[in-house]
Amino acid sequence: MPDYRPSLVASVPESSASTSVVIDSLDASASKMPSPLCSPSHPALPRSPVASAINLSQTHELDLPGRRPQRKRRIPARYRDCLPEPAPATTTETQATPTLPRIRLIVRDTIQTMANIFGLWREYPHRPSYDPDHSVPLDSLPASPHHDHVSQDPETRSDEEDLPKPALSNASVDILLHWQNSGSGTKSHAEIDRLVDFLHHPDFSVNDLPKNFSAARENRKRDQQEEKSPHLKGFQETSVKIEVPSGDKNTRSQFIDIPGLHFRKLTTIIQAAFTSPLASKFHYSPFRLFHKCPKSGEEQRVFSELYNSDAFLKEHDSVQRAALPPDDPDCKREKVVAALMFWSDTTHLANFGTAKLWPIYMFLGNISKYIRSEPSSQACYHLAYIPSLSDSFQDLLSSIHARWNTQKKSILTHCRQELMHAIWLILLDDDFLHAYKYGIVIKCHGGIERRVYPRIFTYSADYPEK
Repeated sequence: MPDYRPSLVASVPESSASTSVVIDSLDASASKMPSPLCSPSHPALPRSPVASAINLSQTHELDLPGRRPQRKRRIPARYRDCLPEPAPATTTETQATPTLPRIRLIVRDTIQTMANIFGLWREYPHRPSYDPDHSVPLDSLPASPHHDHVSQDPETRSDEEDLPKPALSNASVDILLHWQNSGSGTKSHAEIDRLVDFLHHPDFSVNDLPKNFSAARENRKRDQQEEKSPHLKGFQETSVKIEVPSGDKNTRSQFIDIPGLHFRKLTTIIQAAFTSPLASKFHYSPFRLFHKCPKSGEEQRVFSELYNSDAFLKEHDSVQRAALPPDDPDCKREKVVAALMFWSDTTHLANFGTAKLWPIYMFLGNISKYIRSEPSSQACYHLAYIPSLSDSFQDLLSSIHARWNTQKKSILTHCRQELMHAIWLILLDDDFLHAYKYGIVIKCHGGIERRVYPRIFTYSADYPEK
């Protein structure tokens, strides 16, 4: 019998690799359909692979026998949509594999405390490692001036309180009051109370006082000892160089040295502050303080200290992402902020005369303002003593400045401004700038090492220009 399997010969262009393509394959889906030529007396014939040839004709123009060649129709360019395409793949031969950037993960562990009896509570953005207000001893709280007075509640008053008290407790009190009411009239009740507190000091003994005691002589001895005190060894003395204009456009300005600047290094003061016993009252973790009104139930933000301000919270969050020094890249110590607060103003040393000083003080905002305001807390640190423009300096200016006679006030104002900027250029030295960027590792008062980043928050200054 003749072979009924048709063969399809497709002609391809001469530029192709072969001159003809013979298609003799069946479509898998078409083989399942019955052929109209099939009958019980004839064997089943496969379908003609015309469909496959049509698919091939989309790539090459085929010359089908008995059929006109189909033309490939294209959409005009103005109707074509330019679909987005992915970026071309890069190979290792042409482009190196980029390194992944280092990711620093900062985990926030927000904590909200319970409200106290005043309706105040805190919200910490990071879990604090230490809370100085967790346990406050009773001796740190100010005593009420009426705590020794007789109770005003008649139900709680005892019969002993109604009994008349003696005029004086003993002869010692009588002698002390006699001393107060005689001689100078400036001995107030508060000063007498302070005197009694010193007399009750365990190291005080009346037998140690000589009979010919002289307060002036003992104060002179004490001043001589304080000149050799180790606390003064931290101060350095140097001269400040400022630029003074000549007053003439044809003459260049001159640099003049002003001696007498006494200062301490900022990094040294910060280390001494965080290692002192006062550091047990420092707030290392800032927080937000809230209050709930008992009447309206409205929650309000409370700003009472520097360590619950937005500025402190922002700086504390930024130092968590601060860079570590190259010599300690794997440091795991707690990062805290040293909130620096500066003051500077001229101070007269006597009621009469012209003796004065121009000091620069430093406080730390990590401690409560109530503790900073106590003179006995020793929370104030002397940073520098700015020298004044002496008479010899003014005599030198009068000889080199062309307009000294007419612009003396303005020239001195300019010199004082330049002096202030030149002093801060000395105080903000390379050690402080390194600590500002990478922090200082300090073993704090509690024995825990922390990386402290100094930040300047406030500066209250008065330029003595006039």
